[in-house]
Parts: sequence; structure tokens; C-alpha cells
Amino acid sequence: MTKRFFIQTWGCQMNDHDGEKLTGVMVQEGYVEVNSSKEADVVILNTCSIREKAVHKVFSELGRLKKEKLQRPLTIGVTGCLAQQEQSHLFTRAPQIDFVLGTMALEKLPHILSQAQIKGEKGIDVEHYPDNHLFPTEIAKRKPTAKALVTIIEGCNHACTYCIVPRTRGIERSRPYQSIIDEVIRLIDQGYREIELLGQNVNSYAGGCNFTELLRRVSALKGLEWLRFTTSHPMNFTKELAHEIVTNPRIAPFLHLPVQSGSNAVLKRMLREYTIEEYLERLDYLGSSRSSICLSTDFIVGFPGETESDFQQTLDLLDYVQFESSFSFIYSLRPGTAAVRLKDDLPAEVKQERLVRLQSRQAHWTLLDNQNMIGKVVDARIENPILNENGFWVGRMGSSKTLHLKEKVGYIPQMGELVSARITAASPHFLGAELV
Repeated sequence: MTKRFFIQTWGCQMNDHDGEKLTGVMVQEGYVEVNSSKEADVVILNTCSIREKAVHKVFSELGRLKKEKLQRPLTIGVTGCLAQQEQSHLFTRAPQIDFVLGTMALEKLPHILSQAQIKGEKGIDVEHYPDNHLFPTEIAKRKPTAKALVTIIEGCNHACTYCIVPRTRGIERSRPYQSIIDEVIRLIDQGYREIELLGQNVNSYAGGCNFTELLRRVSALKGLEWLRFTTSHPMNFTKELAHEIVTNPRIAPFLHLPVQSGSNAVLKRMLREYTIEEYLERLDYLGSSRSSICLSTDFIVGFPGETESDFQQTLDLLDYVQFESSFSFIYSLRPGTAAVRLKDDLPAEVKQERLVRLQSRQAHWTLLDNQNMIGKVVDARIENPILNENGFWVGRMGSSKTLHLKEKVGYIPQMGELVSARITAASPHFLGAELV
């Protein structure tokens, strides 16, 4: 009888790629992937725990699966950061869970699954395997996307007070650069023309060369069109790296450099290790080429002790830099982080109001930047060659801006195809365009 599985993933690109690895392991074990939990014999929830909202989504889904499990045989597993953080406590909170697998134990999935299914025992492996970054990536079963994800480093050596990553992912462990080169070559041979290098802190990479040299070596591979990376820490952002970004034509003109707050007082409580002045100095490394780079950042709103003055400094920073895009979130306390010791004295309504103000200001700058694109001809990669309900194809520029491409009669684009498009309309969320 065919064994079927379904994996649902929450979180960042690292989690997405972990989902691809888990999928590959399941396929190797003879399972067939299906499109929903209702069709599956095994459901794996591949989780994120960096924010409280993500955790709520997982437990909401576990509640739904509990009801489903009462109707038929069903094995439920939890993997990812929440599994690493909560460990065996998950069984207490949600007894319907059959196994828990930590972030460093992906290759142990067959054993844990067997323990749950054959022996009828609760399976758990949340051990720290220091060589988990050497996972055999050829196993991964990749989603049909325009770009391929490649993990180059696991873990983080920084100690931001709000962040759970060092606890759930461990200290930094870099893959040998040759294994990365070999993987990218294999992906290019499979038809991928765009690669995104992943890590909790990619620019601290040290796998036989530094991160800048790795970018040079990967970008030189024949057949590669665009190279991306995420995420960077400002403390590891160097003049050498900035020069490579702005001079290497194969590196997509997009930089995500999280700042988190515009207030030095808040940054100090966050243990971000830099001041706003030092952050701006690093942006200056980009020189006059800054105008050709789409700059993105992260903001945390309502960190413990954030005053209205602190928040205003964040708005001032946004206005000064004029980030083309940003990801902003209300601070949520994470168990096991140093920020637990800080008094969270801001009412929820104040945090929400500040988030709305910040996102409204960001929408202004994003719209202005997008409006300045109207009339320009750009390169874009087809990310969805199937027309949506409004009659558009979806593409993405090197700057990471999303395009809604108007249908062209007689033309059928291919997934991942690089096309030329003229920008015809702008909103804060996407650009309208037509093929040229």
C-alpha cells in the first residue's frame, strides 16, 4: 500500500529549504508526497518559533489535526525551530503529536518515524549534531520554483537579546566551499539559473574562504544568471563585500541588512553590537552605487522600554535611508531569550499603533520608488507562468520587486525564464508591466 505524506512549513527560507530536505528523506523512504493533510498518512509540521504568531499558527493546525486523527490513522510530527525549542514539552501540550525532530536531526527522520509507527512509541531527537550542516543536499526534493535555495552556514554566534536562533540552530557552522560549488553546479545542470545562498548570518561564512570570495567563486559558474543571499548582519558587512555587491553583475541588486531599530538605546538593549551611526557607515560602503541597489531591512516595534522618542528615531531613520522595502513586526517575548528579563511595559494597543505608523511610512517610500520605475525596461524572471485570475503572469526583478506581467497573445513563458518588461503601473506591493 502506498504511504503518503504532507509537509507544511512556516518561517524563513532556511525553513523552506529544510522542508525540501525532509521531503527528499521521505521520498527515499518510499513515501509519496501529496498536496494536503487530508490525503496523507504522515503529516509533518515544519515550524518556526522566532515570533509568537508563528507558534500560534502551529498549535492551531495541531488542534485541527487532532480532530482529523480521531477519524482515521494519522501520524503527526513536529520539526523545525519550535521542535528544538520546546522538545518533549510538545507532547504534554499536544498529545496527538507522535514525534518531534529538532533542527539538527533531519537525517534521523526515518528512525524517529519508525519508532512512532512500528513501535508505537513517542519519537524524539533534538540532539545537537555539529555536522548537520553537511546534510547530503542531493537528497533534497526541490519545489518547482524559479530559484534554488542553498544553505551555506547554520547557526549564529551573535547574542541578540530577542532572538531564539542561537538556541534553536546552535553556533555557526560553515559548509566547505567546494561542497557549495558542487551543489550549485548540480543545480545549474538541472536547469536553475538563479541561486539564493542561505544562512542565519551568511556574511560570517568561513568554510575555507570568506563570504566575499565565496560570492566570486559561485557567481563565476557558467550558466548562473543571478546570485542572491540572505540574511546579513551589519557587524559582518565589510567594504570588500559591499564592493563585490555593486561591481559583480551576477549578484542581484538587492541587499537585506536588518537594522531592527533607529534608536541607539534600543539597539543597546537588543545587543545588536552597533550604533545607528555605524549602521549608516556600512551603508556608505556601497558608495554612489547605493542608488542602484534595492535596500531592505527589518524593524522590531515595541521592544521593552521603547519610548515614543525611540520610535520616532526609527521613523527618522526610515525617512533618511528611504528603504525600498522592509519587514516590520511587533516584539514578542520568546522563552529562553535574554529579553525575558526586560520589563515589557508597552500596552498592546501602543505597539499596534506604532506598527501601523511604521508600515504606512514604508508604504509611502515603496510606492514612490515604484512610481519612479514607470516607463523603464527591466529584466525579470518568470516565477509563475500560469495566468492568475486577473490575467497576469508573476515575475520578479533582480531588485526583488514583484511584477504583474500582462498577458501577451501567442506567448507562453517558462518557469524561471528571464524576460524584458516595461513598467506600466505602480503600487506599494507590486509593479504592473508588459513584455517587450
